[in-house]
Amino acid sequence: MKNHHTLFWSLVVLFSLWLGTSCQREIDLTADYKDISFSYAILDCQDSLHYFKIYKGYLTNENAFVQATDWNNIYYPVDSVEVRLEEYNAAHTLLRSQVLDTTTAIPKEDGIFASPKQLLYYSDWTLNKDYTYRLVIHHKNTGEEVYAETPIVHPFSVRRPTTTWNMNLMQPYSIQFYQSDNAAAYDILFTFAYIEVNNTTGAIEHKSFTRRLNSDLIRTPSAAGLVSYSSFTPHDFYLYLAQYIPENPNVTRYIDAIDGQPYRCIRLSVWAASQEYLYYQQVSTPSSSIVDNRLEYTNFVSTDNDAYGLLASRTSTHVDLMLDISQAHNEDTLVLGPITRHLNFGYYRNSPLFPHE
Repeated sequence: MKNHHTLFWSLVVLFSLWLGTSCQREIDLTADYKDISFSYAILDCQDSLHYFKIYKGYLTNENAFVQATDWNNIYYPVDSVEVRLEEYNAAHTLLRSQVLDTTTAIPKEDGIFASPKQLLYYSDWTLNKDYTYRLVIHHKNTGEEVYAETPIVHPFSVRRPTTTWNMNLMQPYSIQFYQSDNAAAYDILFTFAYIEVNNTTGAIEHKSFTRRLNSDLIRTPSAAGLVSYSSFTPHDFYLYLAQYIPENPNVTRYIDAIDGQPYRCIRLSVWAASQEYLYYQQVSTPSSSIVDNRLEYTNFVSTDNDAYGLLASRTSTHVDLMLDISQAHNEDTLVLGPITRHLNFGYYRNSPLFPHE
């Protein structure tokens, strides 16, 4: 349940905007080819590997989406560019520089762009939370360099809840976590872990579902300190289970034990993202206006507006929680309550994974 390195999404929206899907953009179909770079990466100081996705624009008289499936159209030849990661201190003094190597070992999911093979640049640096990092793309044939910078979002922690959580509470509960330096927005994720035991074969399958609790990004308050989120009512937990877990009379379900800790079946995760990511998210979110004048956000610097993309930072923290079974009788509600009793949950003490002495 822990991400050990950062992967990147294919940002089709920004790439498609450049290809001309915006009704506000004028395109000269007879113009000469112009080299346009696209790069996307999110750095996390808790990761051991950091991946960078770099595309190039292409010009075609054919169907642009069909041409995007051709590897040679969207990736630079590896000997035509040099990609560097640079580290700067608070005085913006360059401390170290690394020329990035490439890998095709991580497959890409099916989509508009070429798959399953994809080209990624990577770094194995341990990042310093107090430093700033710059990604530089050096074009060897022209000598031009484009770059983007991001500070690092600092590690942080959850203040409450800490050990148990009463899911029978009918009123909103204030989730609190300490503000992360360099963070501008937060997401709160709720993961419930359970097992299914086949009633015929006894086979055990570990399962979970994750739900985002906040409907919109939580913005960093102006004052440093705690961030509170009070729009979650714990009793909705049972409604989530009824919504996400299908009825199946052929299995008996039990709460799972995260990392082998009895009764710890809930993981509360908080993700923090930098200002650069927030800007990108604000611009990329679908508009609700009937006047759809779309902006473009990039923090890449270039001499001729020939680089687009995002270099940002994020990190996460989590706490593993037990259902409150001693006083609040959460497990009784799960097994016998009217909302979830049709899901065939049994008591954890009867689970084949219960640590009997």
